[in-house]
Amino acid sequence: MRRLRKGSLAEQFYGEFDMSSGVCPFLGEDSLCTLQVEKGHSALPYVCRSYPRGEAYMMSGYLERSLSPSCEGVLKLLWDLPDGIEFRSDPLPKTEHKRVTPNTENPMSLWFPVVREWCIDLLQDRRFPLPQRIFLMGLGLKELADGEKDIDRWMERAVILPETAEVSSLLSSGSQELAMYLSDCVRTLMGILTSDQELAAIRQKLMDDLKLEPNLEEGKLTIPFAPYQDAKKRWESVFSEQKFFMENLMVCIFFHLHMPHMSDPETLWKSYVNFCNLYAIYHFLAVMSCREGIVDNQEELFRLLVFASRSLIHNGQRQSQLRDEFFKNDSATLAHMAILLGG
Repeated sequence: MRRLRKGSLAEQFYGEFDMSSGVCPFLGEDSLCTLQVEKGHSALPYVCRSYPRGEAYMMSGYLERSLSPSCEGVLKLLWDLPDGIEFRSDPLPKTEHKRVTPNTENPMSLWFPVVREWCIDLLQDRRFPLPQRIFLMGLGLKELADGEKDIDRWMERAVILPETAEVSSLLSSGSQELAMYLSDCVRTLMGILTSDQELAAIRQKLMDDLKLEPNLEEGKLTIPFAPYQDAKKRWESVFSEQKFFMENLMVCIFFHLHMPHMSDPETLWKSYVNFCNLYAIYHFLAVMSCREGIVDNQEELFRLLVFASRSLIHNGQRQSQLRDEFFKNDSATLAHMAILLGG
């Protein structure tokens, strides 16, 4: 510990720890916090008392509490919910009440509760495979992003969208689509810069196991299909009884990141593109947890998903950079989202 003696932080905090190694100095050999074991929960720093929990007051008037999937314990909770995530709404004690002032000049922000409820209901509609649900959500949100101003008229169409839109053929993946999907996922992997040695080692091992081949003439990487396709066959076999887990994971992420973002039509569409990109990388890493040579697939699955969450969910700037690249390359279209969802 380094004692804080000067500056504004010293007025609030006693000291700080060097966390550059990515390992807390209080972590014991049994992987338990020695500070909590000896002194109790009240002695923990704020980040340890709060993480992996999140709290935020929303324009809907709710104080939302959520969990980040960057914690193995949260993933275990999602793993053990075959019936899906339930949402509970309880009255707040008066001591936690805050005044909410809606922006009446921007009606879109007032639609947030209705639109979000529709999105989450659709994400949990098991009549359709998860990629189709996310694409259907995009069809609905695109109307709002394109300027629909009558929320009641939009809702009438949105509630029947799953029965009226045929999207399964749009997500079929040929060799060209698979190449684009893998290229996007590898680009995301390569764009994750981290000083955490453990996370860096995970990323490097994934890159090695993908058997990437430098194309010196074009200055690009050639990505063989076989390592991913073989892993996907094993993934579909090993985790055939746990299909609900990816649904739970993406619902958790959607809720935790307060999606969809509805300050204006452009931001709304950007948040959807971001969500599709997150789904692509999480699905990619889930598949790669079953690559050749992995003994404990569930342990590797959790390890890779924690890697993704710590690298992206807790790094909004990196999410924005990856998302904005789609717009720069004119790839922020529903057609390209279909490729991200079809991998």
